[in-house]
Amino acid sequence: MVLDTHESETERHGNFLVAGVGHRGTEVDEAALWASLDDYAEDLEEHAVGTDHYAVMFDVDADSGEFTYVAGREVDSADDLSPELTVVEIPQATYAVLRPEYETVDEMVLTIHEEDLDYDDEDVHTPIFERYETRHDPSTVSDREIYVPVRDD
Repeated sequence: MVLDTHESETERHGNFLVAGVGHRGTEVDEAALWASLDDYAEDLEEHAVGTDHYAVMFDVDADSGEFTYVAGREVDSADDLSPELTVVEIPQATYAVLRPEYETVDEMVLTIHEEDLDYDDEDVHTPIFERYETRHDPSTVSDREIYVPVRDD
């Protein structure tokens, strides 16, 4: 099993915005996407809340395998941001905090969406996100925490 959902802890989280560089497809070149975020560093710094970085995965099409991936920062507002940036709202919800082992983002996103999390609400549509306390090195796959919505609050 790639995900350990039976022993996962849960946290209430959300009610914030992430702005960053987005990509839609079946594969993500994380290194390139995170590097392109540097082009917007000044714009994001003006609106950033804290120093954390986020990867947000949402809008998964189970048939095609396509999903949207955004590498970015938490911001206080989407006003006055560059129109090239993608803004995603992370709603308040209860999230399972998972520490999966996977080789690629594509594998992780599809595995999480196919996994039976054994929680009550099957209609949770909140994005999945990763949070990094320091600048993310996309060449590593260790020490990732994935926040998967399990219940709307």
